[in-house]
Amino acid sequence: MTAPAQAAEAIASPREQAARLLVTARQKGALVERLPVELQPANVDDGFAIQQEVSRQLGRRTGAWKCALPRPGKVIAAPIYDADIHRGLACRMRGSPRGSVRAEPELACLLDRDLPPRREAYGEAEVLDALGDTHVALELLGSRYAHPEELTFPELLADGLFNAGLVLGPRVRLLDGATPADLPAEFNVSLSGVGEEAVTLAGRHPDRGVLAPIVWLANFVRVRGLGLYAGQAVITGSYAGVLELPVGRELRIGFGELGTLPLTLLF
Repeated sequence: MTAPAQAAEAIASPREQAARLLVTARQKGALVERLPVELQPANVDDGFAIQQEVSRQLGRRTGAWKCALPRPGKVIAAPIYDADIHRGLACRMRGSPRGSVRAEPELACLLDRDLPPRREAYGEAEVLDALGDTHVALELLGSRYAHPEELTFPELLADGLFNAGLVLGPRVRLLDGATPADLPAEFNVSLSGVGEEAVTLAGRHPDRGVLAPIVWLANFVRVRGLGLYAGQAVITGSYAGVLELPVGRELRIGFGELGTLPLTLLF
């Protein structure tokens, strides 16, 4: 490391140094064992702060958010960058080629109107009024850590909670007058193209619906000077856990009567 680089490293805060390691891992496609002890986030606030510093250093536009209602000691909120959102029948993955991709079947709600930071809390009616179309979707999973299963939750939060991208599929056709609040909490998730026979799984939303997590997210980011904006998508949890999807095959992921996502994963 050159003298100017050493000086810059010394000036950078622990948060900035931690983010720089995760940014480098994203850019180079290399895995890090773990953040150095002195840079590890001590709690969820530290983890979220590092996550946001990663976004700042990357300079990428946030095209979506993943969220869920908080659990004890856990805050489920992370940005998904525009560059990692895929639309269309083929999804070309980044990183080293492998035979399968881990993904979660979700519903993505798009915003028609901004929910900017402000002093007053957002209520359900206001958030619902800001939502537009809903699409069937897949969250693509990955990590910048070599052994994420061994790490603390704040460390995982700093890295975006396993997010590696989002596939936006066809729009869900709702009945006249229906809103995202009326989306079913349960439906069958079907997979064809994975093996010899189609597989059907009993799907269930982990928070029993998409609206409550989005309201929570709007207020979580609001008090941190962040907002949700028109054109962004929000995903709120897998309906069927983690799926192991093969690469190079024409897949069809069914979301009950809400629609089907045709997809081929490629490297």
